Amino acid sequence: MRLPSHPLVRHRVRLAIPGAVILTFLAQPAAAAGNPQTAVHNAQQNLQSAQQNAQNALRNAEKAQNQAGSQDRALATAQAQLAAVAAQLAALEQRIAALDATIASDTATVAQLNEQLASDRAHLAAYVRHTYENGGSVAALVYVISARDIPTAIQRKEAVDHVANAAQMLVNRIHSETALAQKTLEADNAARAQLSIVQQQERTTQALVAVQEEQVASVDAAAHQAANQAQSQLAAAKSQLTAAQKELAAKEAALAAARARGIIYSPVPGVDFTVDTDLTRPSGETVDRLNNFLQGTNMAGLGGSFMQAEHAYHVNARYFVAHAILESDWGSSAIAQDKHNLFGFGADDANPYGDAKSFPSFDACVQYVAQFIQVNYLSPNGRYYHGPTLRGMNVDYASDPNWADKIASIARTIP
Repeated sequence: MRLPSHPLVRHRVRLAIPGAVILTFLAQPAAAAGNPQTAVHNAQQNLQSAQQNAQNALRNAEKAQNQAGSQDRALATAQAQLAAVAAQLAALEQRIAALDATIASDTATVAQLNEQLASDRAHLAAYVRHTYENGGSVAALVYVISARDIPTAIQRKEAVDHVANAAQMLVNRIHSETALAQKTLEADNAARAQLSIVQQQERTTQALVAVQEEQVASVDAAAHQAANQAQSQLAAAKSQLTAAQKELAAKEAALAAARARGIIYSPVPGVDFTVDTDLTRPSGETVDRLNNFLQGTNMAGLGGSFMQAEHAYHVNARYFVAHAILESDWGSSAIAQDKHNLFGFGADDANPYGDAKSFPSFDACVQYVAQFIQVNYLSPNGRYYHGPTLRGMNVDYASDPNWADKIASIARTIP
């Protein structure tokens, strides 16, 4: 209950409704349009939704920005890696150049060795031919022993040995040069094979670098695109939030104007109990029917109290029972149990239990609140009169814009 000016009643406390009643309420049609209190509630919900959307958009934008920053860092790392790979490529190219130079040098060396071998072989062939033509080793021996004296023989022997040694040295040099040429050729072949491997490594590295550059650029572009989209969503959410705030302000102004004008919601006749049912007309209920309905609850046996209130204060018993059920959760709330207060009368949001009024009995509570509602809400000269209906009461009685619908939903379950 929300009665700011009443000395005992400041704000009503909304208590839980049993599951069956909630389901019944959800199955009923929504209240008719035109209630400024409902409009304010809807605008508040729109504002909350817009605020949530703005918060989500902000989180998404921050996440996208973080991802973009992460991708920027990844790009910088990749670029550093690419620079390192480029340095490796440069080193490979230098190595290739060195191998090319080595191969060229080895080729020149082999050519020189081949020329030297050809010359040495020619000299050796000439020596062999000369020796053969002059009788070979026998002729050399005859040449030595035919000397007139020993000194001459020794000189001739030394000359023959010198020629033989020179020939042997020539043979040895030919063998050495041949081995060196073979070794140089093998080194040249190895260098060429290594050059081929290094060149293949260079081509592979270049291909990997190209792929990596493309991937990094693609991911970085996608991250920045996501960040831009998130920023756009954030801007849209902020715009929606601003619109919702304006809508709420307009609805609150409309509600204030409606209250200032003293708008009246007239009853709408009908068989079913609705938010537009006249609450001052008899309910058609009986004590027994209400007691049967309340049997097994903490409100059992109060049918007579509600019917007495209807007769004494012209407050529809069907409505009043539903009102008590909604506020006290079928009489099970702490305020109802400890203070015999079935309506949360006097309770406010700051201290609901402490400020709730105490009554000596449930019956005393029913009679007191019935009189209060009849005088202040259901009488044309009542301070909070906006028509003798739940829709009219909802303007000032409850902060919940769906309060009237909830009570009407419960009332329809009463046989």
